[in-house]
Amino acid sequence: MKFILLILFTSIQIFALNIFLNSAKENGSAYAILHIIDDEPIECKTIPLPLDKKDYICMFNKTIGSKIKRKKLKLADIDFIEKKDKFYIKIDPKVSSRLISLQKPLYETENVNKSDQKQKAKHWAVLLYTKPPFGKNEHTEGINFPITYTKYKMPYIGSVDLNGAPISYAASEDINYYLEIQKEYNKKEYEDTIRDVDRTLNKYPNSIFKSDLLLYKLEAMDKLLEDKNFIIPKEYNNAEIAKLAKGWIRTFSSNENIPEVLYLLVKSYLRSNSSGDVNYFLDILITEHKNSPYTKKAILYFADSLYAKGKKEKAIKLYKDVLYSTTNLDIASLAAIRLTSTNIDKGKLKEARDYLTKVLDANKNYLLKDKMATQLLAEKLAENKLPKMAARLSDLLLENLGKDVNGQRELLLKESGDWHAKSGNIKEAYKRYQEYKKDYRVGNYIDEVNRSLDELFFKTQETNETKLLNYYNVLISKYNNYIKDKAVVEKAKLLMKQKKYNEVLDMKDILDRTVENNSSSPKNILDDAGYALIEKDIKNQNCNEAISILEKYNLDQNNITDKQNLFSCLMDTSRYQRANKLAGTVLKTSSFDQKFIWLQNYIDAKAKLQQFDEILPLEKDLFTLAKILKKNVSQATYVALFGTHYYLQQYDQALETLGTLSKIWPNNIHNIEPYYKMALYASSKRDDLLLIKYAKKIIGLQNKNRVFLHSPNIEFLLIDSLKRISKIKEALKEAKILNKRGGLSGNTKSRILYELGELSIKLNENKNAKAYFKECASGKTDNSWRSLCIDNLKLF
Repeated sequence: MKFILLILFTSIQIFALNIFLNSAKENGSAYAILHIIDDEPIECKTIPLPLDKKDYICMFNKTIGSKIKRKKLKLADIDFIEKKDKFYIKIDPKVSSRLISLQKPLYETENVNKSDQKQKAKHWAVLLYTKPPFGKNEHTEGINFPITYTKYKMPYIGSVDLNGAPISYAASEDINYYLEIQKEYNKKEYEDTIRDVDRTLNKYPNSIFKSDLLLYKLEAMDKLLEDKNFIIPKEYNNAEIAKLAKGWIRTFSSNENIPEVLYLLVKSYLRSNSSGDVNYFLDILITEHKNSPYTKKAILYFADSLYAKGKKEKAIKLYKDVLYSTTNLDIASLAAIRLTSTNIDKGKLKEARDYLTKVLDANKNYLLKDKMATQLLAEKLAENKLPKMAARLSDLLLENLGKDVNGQRELLLKESGDWHAKSGNIKEAYKRYQEYKKDYRVGNYIDEVNRSLDELFFKTQETNETKLLNYYNVLISKYNNYIKDKAVVEKAKLLMKQKKYNEVLDMKDILDRTVENNSSSPKNILDDAGYALIEKDIKNQNCNEAISILEKYNLDQNNITDKQNLFSCLMDTSRYQRANKLAGTVLKTSSFDQKFIWLQNYIDAKAKLQQFDEILPLEKDLFTLAKILKKNVSQATYVALFGTHYYLQQYDQALETLGTLSKIWPNNIHNIEPYYKMALYASSKRDDLLLIKYAKKIIGLQNKNRVFLHSPNIEFLLIDSLKRISKIKEALKEAKILNKRGGLSGNTKSRILYELGELSIKLNENKNAKAYFKECASGKTDNSWRSLCIDNLKLF
């Protein structure tokens, strides 16, 4: 791997705090590690942001007393913030990033990618990268040193008598040579066959086995030339085969093996691209030996050459002609296999499957004649979306493969498991993988087999949810690839099924790192969990929790089913912008009856946002709907409409709305606020009658609900108003009630005592007045009211 290291050292030192940045490039991609180190444990947190972005913030329980400027770096910006007795460092990454606790040295840490980072550590690091550095680490386990042993042949003596002496036959000594050559050929020792044929004919040029010996030589040379793995000596070539074959035909013109020699001649010319000679000898075969198996083989071989040259349609026609004209089952099978392969190449998978099925049903043993070719065909089938047919071939081969000499059985066992798994035959796949583990405990593919067995778990019919959850956790800890991703998603889906929505949301970090190519994507699962939890919380009026989830996971509020309860929660948690947006969206699509409800919601939200100009056009539509539907507008909406008119200084309309509120909901505590606004307005206009009216309503609601939101201010406004219209007794009564309620102190207590004294004097109750002034003067708080009380005491 090409690796270029470019080190850039950036350092900031604050008290015992060190911050430094190491940056580098790996395969042309920039990355950096920002280190934050202090002599005391510090707390660093990840702050999730919309669009899968995030910031990091570290907090120190100390201050520095001087301002540090924002640091703008290529991969991140760093801010330094001081508030009260704490100091903060905020990191804003511009690229992908990860926060890592380095409480221990890396070489002592088992896994630096843990998501459960400690809350406090003396050393933190933020990894910044455009592409994950060093993300690919390919290696091959095992030892590969092929060793070959030269075959040592013992000298051949032949048959011996009882004394150990060779037996000789005077009449036909060449028979032993012939029989030995026959054995060599059958054992596929083709080079020995050719060499011994030449030796025998040199010794016995007129042997009665000459035609058979030369035929063995022709066949052996042909086999060697067909073997692509064989390094061919110069003397073994197509020209030599043609020369030998034509001589054989002239010498043994009446021999029954003429068709086979012609077939070998056609093959040699095809290999040397002598098309004219091919056509000549192929024509002889077709006209003079029409039904010979070698004629059919020659046609198939000719068709192979046409296919290789791109003349595929002509080749396929010849394959079909042979298939449907031959009576030889092996040749028919060979033609069907050719048609299987060509149809795979054309993408006609059904036709390919049909042709191979004919062979498997009628002559499956033919596929065992060249087991390696059959295994290659199986691999081609699997690669072209026919794993079921590949699995059938693998089963046939495994039933007939003996001891594993060249690793064919080991590979086939593993591939058979793969193909059965892809076919959905989970039971058979499991059987093959277990067979592999039993026979090849330290095999070349043991890791792949173990991994495949783990993958099969996802396809089992296991219904025990505890077992499923435990195994998913095992796979998550065991792997760091697509199996882990699959286990993460399946675990989240199982938790969703169990309605453990909080546990699903707790998996956010690991789900965010998961890639799953199916409809149940990690993002969908997280969103579904969030929506389900919000629905549950708003139903139970856990508004803070519901809105926190909505905002933390950046969910679309329009996807919440229970929109009315959601709107109420948004209003209760002061998310007026969200509430306004939700109401406006629903209003556009709601039914006639629902429009009345959501128009009120819309007005309520806009009132909280003080968008009063936008409310006025909606008021007329609202009351028109109310009249048509014969329904009442809600108390909250009347309050919103009052506020609209009040802030737009439309006081007549505000008073009219307030009158309706007072009439329909006389005891509603929420009327206190509009009453108070009107009382303040009346006070500013010196409209004492209006002030007295609403001040009394406020005091009455406050006393009834034991909630004194505007006391004692409203009582003082009422007392002043009563004094102005000379209702001194009533003013004194209200002052006594306020004083009696208690809870007054300081300036307020001094004022109410002064008011009581002053009102008593006006009613000639001088004794009471003196007592009130005396109590006021004895107060411990100095204020203007106490000073007035002291001055008034001098009158007595």
